[in-house]
Amino acid sequence: MPDVTGELRAFVAVRLGGYSWVVDLLPNYELSIGSGPQVDIRIDVPNVSPRQATLMWNGEQVVLDELGGEAGVEVNGEPAIGSNRVSPGDEIKIGPASLLVNITLAPETKGRRSLTHVEFVERLGEELSRAERAGRHTCLVMLKSKSGDGSRLANAALGSFRGGDIVGTYAHDEIEFLLPDTPPSIASVVVERLIEQSSAAGAHAGLAVAPEDGTTAERVVRAARDALANAIESDQTLCRAGTIHETEAAAGEAHTEATKRVVADVTQAAQAEQPVLLVGELNSGKRHYARLYHEKSERRDGPFVIIQCASLVDAESLGHAFGEPNNVDRCEAERARGGTLLLEEIGDLPMQGQRRLLRLFEEGSEDYNLVATTHRDLSALCQVGAFVRDLYDKIGTTRVMVPALRMRAESIVPLAQNFAQQYRSDRDVKLSQGAIDKMRSYAWPGNVLELRNAIERAVALADGGEILAEHLPGDATDSGEGRLREHVGSIERDAIIKALADNNYNQTHAAKLLGISRRALIYKMEKYGLKPPPAGSKKKPT
Repeated sequence: MPDVTGELRAFVAVRLGGYSWVVDLLPNYELSIGSGPQVDIRIDVPNVSPRQATLMWNGEQVVLDELGGEAGVEVNGEPAIGSNRVSPGDEIKIGPASLLVNITLAPETKGRRSLTHVEFVERLGEELSRAERAGRHTCLVMLKSKSGDGSRLANAALGSFRGGDIVGTYAHDEIEFLLPDTPPSIASVVVERLIEQSSAAGAHAGLAVAPEDGTTAERVVRAARDALANAIESDQTLCRAGTIHETEAAAGEAHTEATKRVVADVTQAAQAEQPVLLVGELNSGKRHYARLYHEKSERRDGPFVIIQCASLVDAESLGHAFGEPNNVDRCEAERARGGTLLLEEIGDLPMQGQRRLLRLFEEGSEDYNLVATTHRDLSALCQVGAFVRDLYDKIGTTRVMVPALRMRAESIVPLAQNFAQQYRSDRDVKLSQGAIDKMRSYAWPGNVLELRNAIERAVALADGGEILAEHLPGDATDSGEGRLREHVGSIERDAIIKALADNNYNQTHAAKLLGISRRALIYKMEKYGLKPPPAGSKKKPT
């Protein structure tokens, strides 16, 4: 048997309710477990104390410290008091959670490589979909190093990260990391240790966390890029994402009749202080028009408070946003008094949150203007009982449609020029004719935010020169892979549509016809946005 060598790695496999995930134990890092908001592994049940226990890995052994609490801690069915050494295979029970300790060799790096940015964003989209279904954190890190350090940091990450972690190349000396199933506290330690161990002095990193900072690839990338910019400006090693600043230029507002109508409708609603519901695709600029509403209203000098409804996934986050029963004065929404409250993507708010929001309107001061955005058909959701009708009547009195970027093609180049100048303020940025033609012919499925992200990266790739077609996404210079992937994806999508239709939308039968598992079919349906038709539209058996 060959000798086995390599660095030891420790981790725990956590099982809680219907979910399971893996948490790495970083050397000499105290991993906290409990019901409090700042712990690394959260067990949110009444009898578990805010900080019930800790785990520490020193590179040779794992030590469990029981810190006291009503729930108690067990190791292999026996009570654990104080400090306890735990071995591989030991099972730790804390309330309803089970943690299985493992020590193994770090994964070999042979065959691992840094992904291109296009590949990386595709994987990011896949991980975000999976994380949303599982209710787990996914962390995205954007890192900019000094000249010459980028390749070394990427190789160090490939050699030390978990097998499921993903490393990508954003631009010269800029790398990107995707850390699935990782809380932000762990991700911060991972990145800071990577920079320290690689002796990459002067490196800066920005951290974004899904779903808190976004649920789409475009928005999470934007959040991480903004956090990186903050880290560079403040000369900090690592910054966490904050509010994304929508910067759709005023120059782009009036370039189409569609956007002129949006501006006029939003202005009229703001001056009348009417609640407005902005309807449009994800990342189409709805937040920009919500800010325009605020600036056109009489309350323009008051606060502009944004609540991202997609991130309100549990009782704690809902309570923080909308308050507890009979106690709404200190909630996030009430901070908007005297200004404007923006409820972003309200169609993603769970039913519990919808009822709590409606109660807030009944109990709170409502001393603010109200704007909501959605990419969903709320009226249809009301008809099937998936959205509270009284809430829809409250927010949907004035509906304004925000067109997708592809529907206002005249705005693309002015917006691109504005973004390019924003990311290269020290000199004028020129767009080549090839770049302009490419932008005009591309569908921009991620809308304004995808354009903004693409232009920022193009400015970095051009390095002060003219932006060319190959600096933009989906260009033929990607060895044809982008266009081939689109072609193959189109064929696959059509095959799935036909198989589902031929089998009366029975997923099991359709998957068998396609030669794939039902689980794979469900993933591909989500990937291509294929949803079953309403029950009444299915064929009746003959």
